[in-house]
This record gives sequence, structure tokens and C-alpha cells, in this order.
Amino acid sequence: MLKLYLYKIKLVDPLFYAREGLSGAFTPPYLHGTAVNLAVKSALNFDPEDQPLLVSDHNGGRNIPRYSNSLVSDNFYFTPARLVTPLNYFPAITKGENDGYIFKTGMGELFQAGMLNYISPEAVFEGYLIEKKAYSWPYLIRLGSFRGKASFTLFELEMMRSLHELTTVNHPIDPLVTSVKRGITINMFPYPLVENAQTYHTMLTKRNDGSKHVIAFPDKWDLPYLEKIRGGKKATIV
Repeated sequence: MLKLYLYKIKLVDPLFYAREGLSGAFTPPYLHGTAVNLAVKSALNFDPEDQPLLVSDHNGGRNIPRYSNSLVSDNFYFTPARLVTPLNYFPAITKGENDGYIFKTGMGELFQAGMLNYISPEAVFEGYLIEKKAYSWPYLIRLGSFRGKASFTLFELEMMRSLHELTTVNHPIDPLVTSVKRGITINMFPYPLVENAQTYHTMLTKRNDGSKHVIAFPDKWDLPYLEKIRGGKKATIV
């Protein structure tokens, strides 16, 4: 049975999530859909032999993505998320590999290192989950270039009605998963997201505190027809 949720990710460890490889020293205040979906997939131990990032491949390359977009399952989809707490950076000198950070000591030793700006622990990101099949969702996931820990919580939303007109959604969109008519491009690795996005493929939902949320569906997923029955009865999905 289809269910929709607001999800919150709270950082336990500092998070570094580069704009363009390790050389992008400031972490953007967004979580890409590829990061969240693959982190959850890994925590659920789905397809352990098919890791999203390779340590090395047969051609000698490193960190080669095996995914084409953030839709990694036919049973669930986590939208990209944005930071909802103040942006506080945690600067730290970090050793890297093949990313241009070279530090020479007084003894002539060479190290690849640089000052990276992590997002501080306790920061909270919010996005949405479209669930076609129920799972025992993980409490902890690992995110970022250095696989820092983050806690993961869900809040179920009431589905109100399907929207077939052009609508602004409450979350960033992966444009390779959901078609976008208007929006602001957010440059991120591995490819840009769209903020303040408008699309036709959406659902209006409500949280128990009365707040309303508009969620975009992946293009390849059918948007259920939701009919609101008058007289205090719950909505029905057709």
C-alpha cells in the first residue's frame, strides 16, 4: 500500500559532501537523492555486491558511480533533502587522494591534504519518502565522502489529493527522475538538483500538525488518483 512520509536526517558525525569531488571544499546544504537512496539501500543490505562507488575498477579508475540517477528501487524513493537548521561549518584539515591537496613537511614528505568545511553534527535535513512496500527502515545511515553516521526518522503524512496542474513542491528535485518545468539549479556532485521546482506530477499531503506538503513523484511511477470523499470520510486511492 502506498504511503508518504516526511523524513528527517540528523547528523551524528560531521558531514563532507562535495560539490565537485573532494576539491569542492564547502559542503552544500543539500543531500542529493543519490546519496540518501543509496545510503538507505546499503543500510538495508540490498545488492551488497553492487556497491554504488567502486574502490577501483578494471580500468584503474576510482570512485566510479554505478548509478544513472537517484531512483535505485521500484519499491521506494527518497527525494533530495535540504538543510532546515542553521548552516554551521566544521573546518578540518583532511587528507585526500588524487584530489589536488599536496602538503609538504619540513622533512620533505608529501601528503595530499586540505582544509575542508564539514557541516557540523546536530544539523537536520528534511525530505520525503514515497513508499510502495513497507520496510524496517534503518535508524542510522552513513553519508558523505567519509561515510559519517546520521540518524534517520520518519513522520507519516496524510494523502489529500493528486495535483495535475503545475505546482511548486516542498523539496529539491532530481531532474533525471522527475521532469521540471521551472526552478533554480543547484550545482552539486554527481549532477545538479533543482530547488523551488515546479512540476505536474505531484501529491498534496498533510502532517498531523496541519502543515501541508507537496511531493513530486518520479516520472516513471504512476500518480495515484486520490479522491476526497465528503462527510468526514478518509480519502480513497483509485
